[in-house]
Amino acid sequence: MNRRIFLTVAMFFLAVTVCFGQAGALRDYVGLISIHYHPDVVAYMGKFKERFEKKGYTNAAKAIDNYLKGLSGTGFIYVASDGTCYVLTNEHVVASSESLSITFEKQDGSKTVYDRLKVLYVDEEKDLALLVFDAGVKPFKNGLSFNAKAIDEGVDVFAAGFPGLGNTAVWQFSRGNISNVSVRVPKSIDSDETIGPYIQHTAQIDPGNSGGPLLIAAQGVLTGYSVIGINTLSARARQAANYAIPVDQVRTFIDTALSKQPRNEKEFITKKVDEFVKGLNGNKSVYEHIAKFISNNFTASNAEYAISELLDKASRSVLEDIDRTFTSDPVEGMNAAVAWNIESLMRSKTGTIKVSLDSINPNDKGGFDVTFNVNDKIVKSEWSKEYGIYRMDTYGELAAGGKSLMEEKEKKQAKDKALRTDFSMAVFVSYANVFDYDSAVYASIRIGSPFTIGVDLVSGFGDTKYFKWGMSAGGNIPIRLDSIAIIPFFEGGAGPVSSAASKAGEEFGFDFAICLPIRGGLMLTFSAVPGLYGRFLYEYNTIFTYDKNKAIKAHSIIGVGIGYAF
Repeated sequence: MNRRIFLTVAMFFLAVTVCFGQAGALRDYVGLISIHYHPDVVAYMGKFKERFEKKGYTNAAKAIDNYLKGLSGTGFIYVASDGTCYVLTNEHVVASSESLSITFEKQDGSKTVYDRLKVLYVDEEKDLALLVFDAGVKPFKNGLSFNAKAIDEGVDVFAAGFPGLGNTAVWQFSRGNISNVSVRVPKSIDSDETIGPYIQHTAQIDPGNSGGPLLIAAQGVLTGYSVIGINTLSARARQAANYAIPVDQVRTFIDTALSKQPRNEKEFITKKVDEFVKGLNGNKSVYEHIAKFISNNFTASNAEYAISELLDKASRSVLEDIDRTFTSDPVEGMNAAVAWNIESLMRSKTGTIKVSLDSINPNDKGGFDVTFNVNDKIVKSEWSKEYGIYRMDTYGELAAGGKSLMEEKEKKQAKDKALRTDFSMAVFVSYANVFDYDSAVYASIRIGSPFTIGVDLVSGFGDTKYFKWGMSAGGNIPIRLDSIAIIPFFEGGAGPVSSAASKAGEEFGFDFAICLPIRGGLMLTFSAVPGLYGRFLYEYNTIFTYDKNKAIKAHSIIGVGIGYAF
């Protein structure tokens, strides 16, 4: 009896030793996928980070740092019957990629890297992607084997992949069991719609495991394991509830991706566009829906403009929502920002969206021109294939590859900045005519805008001596007209005025009075010469306390001059 127990235990440990010894062979077929981004994305991500930091969205700024490191997820090798080598992974792992790399790391730390992988085909609904090696390279004779037998709950399973440890992706091989062989999960927290079915299991899954294989021990296969699914998500509110796409769905996906049979493209895009239109009509926000239909090139070309518009014009609730999305995944955040701009273009002045399909016609670019009736206005868009799926490349004035909108906005921003209508201090000098006295120099200093305080000094230089100074306060209303601004102003104040007349070479003594000036006029400034102002003023001075001879009467002043604002 003891001998039988001993042999049983020995066989168990031998099996475990062999099993985990073969696990090292998985490293030859399971790799770390790294993204190389669209050049436009790399070029302006730094701008996004700076703007997010200034606006206080620090989590989004940190997400950009992690995003640009390019560590994305896990993939594994599949070799087709004709010997062509592919990499299987999740669609969300490779989103917004220009090209990809996969790195295989052995137990001794040595690495093999394959660059310039391309996305051949994706299924957004199933979250699957098939990558192809550059220029038909076939570096593998075999890939991981697919399980062909039925599986049951309680069976041991293994997960292989590259979850993150800080900013570094590290190989992880974990063990668990199947807790539900076929489960559907809610599409979102507040949704009754479900997605799946998935295999639910308890093998440890962390961010970075996405796209990696879920395995079961198998005899007679190269690594000692066969694939029963692809790990794709974990339940946040559950302990050890992880989900994998079943292998039968993976096989169907591969067959579709590699199928040589011709397809009715008009029927295919019509179905896609109908799905797009169906989700637009309603009172709620629809940018999350729109984001699912726009191409990576469309996003990459318009994200800078879209996020700029978003930060300038979106409501606080929208900003917070997209900030959360961006923090979780900058790719999704950029898609959401571009989609929000499309939604803004779709909404009428009353805030409604009423969209219907007008026409679908093939174009000379290999895609389709899709025309919509949006709130009784015709809007054109272009759709083309991306990874075998039709997506929107243009909508109205938003276009993939076109940066004119951002260039125009930057020019306008530069012009607006140069058109200086707000200032901390301004100095003016004018030629003035003091009615009943003579010509004069009118100097003013103003502090602040649009509400100002200042000091004015008027000194006559004709035969009749005239001198006035005083404090004033008021305001201005800038009216910006492209490259010119017209600024009406109105001010009031108080101060002493004095005068002395000379007659036949004989001077009389100076007379003093307190006057209350009321002043108004126009200022002009131009973006071509930032800070330079022209000014026309009219001032009426009421005498508050008369001089002893009551010689100084109420009088008017008109002036024209220039100034400079700081």
